[in-house]
Amino acid sequence: MLGSRLPKAKQFSYTPHYYDPEKEKKTGHQIKFRRHFSKASIRARSLVWLLFLLALVIYLVLFFIRLSHSQP
Repeated sequence: MLGSRLPKAKQFSYTPHYYDPEKEKKTGHQIKFRRHFSKASIRARSLVWLLFLLALVIYLVLFFIRLSHSQP
């Protein structure tokens, strides 16, 4: 153990192929992120879930009403 050296991380430099910092400074272009789903589709999906849950609650209420009337 005496005199042994620990391995160090290898250093490297990486330059992206399609990145031009001078062009980016001139144009002032910034990277923008896009959503995969629009707000309208999210609202429509939530409306579908709301209707589904409402139908489920109505079904369960009717089921338990019939169940309570059938017992003596």
